Amino acid sequence: MINLTSIRMLILSVLLTAAVNVSAESAPEYYEAAVIRFENKEYRTASILLKNALRLDPQHLPSRILLGKSLIHAGDVAGAEKDLKIAREYGADESLVVTLLGSAYLIQGKYETLLDEIRSGGRSTEIETQILVLRAYAQIHLGDLEKAEAELNRAHRLMPDNPGPLLGLAMVAIRQGDLEGAERFVALARERQPQESEIQFAQGEIKRLRGENDSAIQYFNRSIELDPQKMDARLSRAALLITSDQEEAAQEDIDYILTYSPNNLQAIYLKAMILARAGKYAQASAELQVVSQTLSNLKPGFINSHGPTMLLMGTLDYLQNDLEKAKSRLKRYVKLNPQHLQPHLLLAKTLIKLGDNVGAVLTLKPLLQQHGENPDLLFLIGTAYLNDGLYTEASEYLDKAASRQPDLPKVRTNQALSMLGTGNTEGAMQALEAVLSLEGDHAKAGLLLANIQLRKGQFSNALKTLELLIGESPDNPLLHNLMGMAYLNQGEREAAHAAFSRALQLAPDFHPARLNLAAVEAADRHYPVAREQFDQILRQTPDDVRAMEGMAKLAELQNRKDEAISWMEKIRNTDSMTPSPAVLSRLAELYLENGRPELALEVANELGYLQPGELTALDLKGRAYLALGNRESAADQFRIMHQSRPNSAETLQRIAALLMQAGDLNNAEKAVNDALQKAPGLIAARGTRILLEQQLGRSEQALTHARQLRDDHPDRSLGYRLLGDLLMSRGEFRAAADAYAGGLSVEPESMLLMLQFRAEYAANNTVPWSLLTRWIENHPEDTRIHDLLGALYNRAGDYERARIHYEKVLELQPDQAAAYNNLASVYARLGLPKSIDLARRAYELDPNDAAVNDTLGWLLVQSGEFQSGLEYLRQAQVRASARAEVRYHLGVALYGLSRYDEAERELKLAIAQSETFAGAADAHDLLEKIARDKQASGN
Repeated sequence: MINLTSIRMLILSVLLTAAVNVSAESAPEYYEAAVIRFENKEYRTASILLKNALRLDPQHLPSRILLGKSLIHAGDVAGAEKDLKIAREYGADESLVVTLLGSAYLIQGKYETLLDEIRSGGRSTEIETQILVLRAYAQIHLGDLEKAEAELNRAHRLMPDNPGPLLGLAMVAIRQGDLEGAERFVALARERQPQESEIQFAQGEIKRLRGENDSAIQYFNRSIELDPQKMDARLSRAALLITSDQEEAAQEDIDYILTYSPNNLQAIYLKAMILARAGKYAQASAELQVVSQTLSNLKPGFINSHGPTMLLMGTLDYLQNDLEKAKSRLKRYVKLNPQHLQPHLLLAKTLIKLGDNVGAVLTLKPLLQQHGENPDLLFLIGTAYLNDGLYTEASEYLDKAASRQPDLPKVRTNQALSMLGTGNTEGAMQALEAVLSLEGDHAKAGLLLANIQLRKGQFSNALKTLELLIGESPDNPLLHNLMGMAYLNQGEREAAHAAFSRALQLAPDFHPARLNLAAVEAADRHYPVAREQFDQILRQTPDDVRAMEGMAKLAELQNRKDEAISWMEKIRNTDSMTPSPAVLSRLAELYLENGRPELALEVANELGYLQPGELTALDLKGRAYLALGNRESAADQFRIMHQSRPNSAETLQRIAALLMQAGDLNNAEKAVNDALQKAPGLIAARGTRILLEQQLGRSEQALTHARQLRDDHPDRSLGYRLLGDLLMSRGEFRAAADAYAGGLSVEPESMLLMLQFRAEYAANNTVPWSLLTRWIENHPEDTRIHDLLGALYNRAGDYERARIHYEKVLELQPDQAAAYNNLASVYARLGLPKSIDLARRAYELDPNDAAVNDTLGWLLVQSGEFQSGLEYLRQAQVRASARAEVRYHLGVALYGLSRYDEAERELKLAIAQSETFAGAADAHDLLEKIARDKQASGN
């Protein structure tokens, strides 16, 4: 049955499609139509077209970026932020996204986020200038005028003719009360770009602050004439119009803003002001309520009035094992009643049942000050620590609980468990003997005894204990599971498999046995079978963290990193628990390995909250900052690591290497000296010291230490390699080549060969072909060297030999996108068939790679398929906007589609980026042809 909502959505879809009057059947077609609308400043129409494109292909990166840009112009900044972040996750060229995302943060008032995420360094002058201006505006809003001024002065030095930094300096002057200085900066900006909407707006703001409202309105009028979607100018104008009793005119601005941005809180507030001035207080109140609800999703007074009912319902949910509902209601109750002990205990029990032991501890520990003698409180905290393997902490609380309630078997048994965890096996055995002397259930004590034997490696004893227990309780799946673990540790895989299977026969829903069985299958590389075991668990319990971790590990074993990340994200976002530090740590590592440092930083911060001061969190945060280009913040994290005074020389060496990467050479030297003081012979630390000495300008000292390292460890390649690197930096290429050759003789590896190749080439200014060909004769499966030879022959124009080596790479690595891509280019050069087929296969394997998209797009264009080629070239351009060749290829495609103005623009941008790229001469020729055509047609 079709419901009313479906009909409404269908009608809306038809109306939107009719409104833009575009006939398109694919995402690229919608995108190309949107480009034209965007250039005509029809931002809402462009947004509709782009959303249509993304409905057809959510990963169409050009549409995602242009949608973010269109939404900013249309006033939907939150939506723009979302799409720009998605674009960045999908691999968009950072230079195309960073300033747009910074603008979105700025408009939304997310100033700290902007300063944390949007940092300068390593980009083009224009992008760097824009970033510095964005950062300065954030600092202005946060009141740090000194830093803002410094950023703006730096931006002005980078681009003296850009009005942006001058307008920012004007805003600093306004905040400092220096309106004359502000006017001077605005005047300088106006000289550079007199018709800039932002300049008119700045002049209006100065006039408004001087109280010259009529003049201010005139400037705002001009700002809006130049850019009708200048929303801040409309807001300022509306506010002044209201104070001037021109409510109708103000309402026009407000309606305009709300049409494009329905959730604009300032506009809603101004609308409420107009209603209140008209005496429509009820309507004004309703509008203000929208603002209030947006700012606060919760009304504590309402919840407080229903506190007893909420506690009763939460208790009933717990008793009925509806743990998610119980958690939700109890959490809300204890938040409003922070001193009420029993609801906290019930919430902690709920969280422990859900596996959220960290959450249970965080819930209970604040109560210790008032209820530190309560045995139930102590027992639950100890149990939560015990479940997470924090045995020292568990012992502390369980010992206290046992001293206050000595005759309770469950307390004594858990106390024994904590003793075991701290290594006190004798104490654990004594505690278990005490349990057996008490009245009550002894099964747990027997299981614990078997566990002790397993952990001590007494597998035969454990099997004897378990055989006795199974004799008493033959249908207990837990015992068969432990039996399987004992067999597995003895190397009896078939017996282990049988024991786990028996446990599952007795209890098909017994997940620990199924997890163990899956692990056995995975270890035997029976990945599909292991996956089915995990799947069975997840079908019954979708939030089972252990099964999701198993899926993630399986994905990693099969090199499916995106899938592994997806599973780890599911664990992190599981509502029923706080993710463990191990999960967060692995997820952050996966993000870093896959080039997503901003997400790695977010997860590392979360890990830091759970484990303040832990080296793992600091290490991850520092490396995430490094990947984001924020070396200063990275160094801060690594310095804290060093200040914690780790005992391990290896850890100190790692800290030194990280500090060196972050540019803090002085503290790096302190850390490596500390490492060498603890372990003078540590080779890695000696190597780090050599690198530091070179960077600190002590090249002679570095050379001496490199030679010493080589002589002390002639069977290790590190000393040879570092010596070669130092000699290369001094221009002593022949000696460097000899050093690398020495390293290669003791540890043959292709990386050293490539270093020797570079040195030989620099020494003789000719390609040392024999060096590579001899190596490949002895190492015919070295894909790295085959790839290098293919590239060298390709560059030399020997496409037939290049083909041979690229085909060998493909034979050895049949699923490597780069191999298909390289081979496609060579086939095209040789005029062989299947070049486009090879390029398509590369695209299937890696659709997000810029080079792959460029190759496929260019080959299609060269074959006359301009529209199809344009689709892939657009994808390449948004991932590698600095590559002049891609823009040249785009220009040719657009020319082939008779879109001459766009073609001309792309060709000019390509030549502006580089005058020496392959195809630069052809780009000049095509530009001249376009110019002649325009002259002939009179345009």
